[in-house]
Amino acid sequence: MSFQPQLPFQEVIEASIKDMRNSLSQVLFKLDSAIANTDGVDRNMFAEAQYEIVRMQNVISQMYGLYLVNDDKLVVSASETFVLELVEDTLAGLDALLQQKGIEVTVQGEDISWYLDSQLMETVLQIALLNALRYTNNKIDIQFQATSDGLLLSVIDNGRGYPEFILEAYDALVSGSSVDNVTSQNTGWLYCDKVVRLHTNQGRFGRTTLKNDDTTGGGRIDMLIP
Repeated sequence: MSFQPQLPFQEVIEASIKDMRNSLSQVLFKLDSAIANTDGVDRNMFAEAQYEIVRMQNVISQMYGLYLVNDDKLVVSASETFVLELVEDTLAGLDALLQQKGIEVTVQGEDISWYLDSQLMETVLQIALLNALRYTNNKIDIQFQATSDGLLLSVIDNGRGYPEFILEAYDALVSGSSVDNVTSQNTGWLYCDKVVRLHTNQGRFGRTTLKNDDTTGGGRIDMLIP
């Protein structure tokens, strides 16, 4: 017996993703409230729980985004966006987690606006920040500036930096090479690169670069939006 699909599969996935993200948001909100209203708790344990919840929210977004990319259905809806507001909105969603882990975040940038998809780029920036949070010692820098090539947005940590084989794997990933060892980290990076590349302007495409920062020695991801 054959069955005809009653619902468009993409809409089923989209509704399920939205429901999962909303549920995780509720769990995170209640966890944040419990931490704020409870004395004598193991805050390190709660910080790890917060991190995992936010990370899972991003994994869900990545999964859906890469599904759309694979079907050539991920669409960038660019509009004028104030970059500082984008950064501040992203940080607001991670504020409790950053405080619990004792991570200092500095923001350096010009008062500029840019045409980009703020919803997609907020997810990309959150992925970059979560990755930096995982490897940093105690500080993350967010820098953005207008260049002759476009908007350069960077996330920098002060950890040990990436070993050469990780940097080589990233370069291979964004160049289109097949991935033998699929992990949540490289799928996150792939999602970031795909979203940035979908931002175009007069025949120019966005691009990402992963390297170690000359000043801090930690990891650095650069995202260029034309």
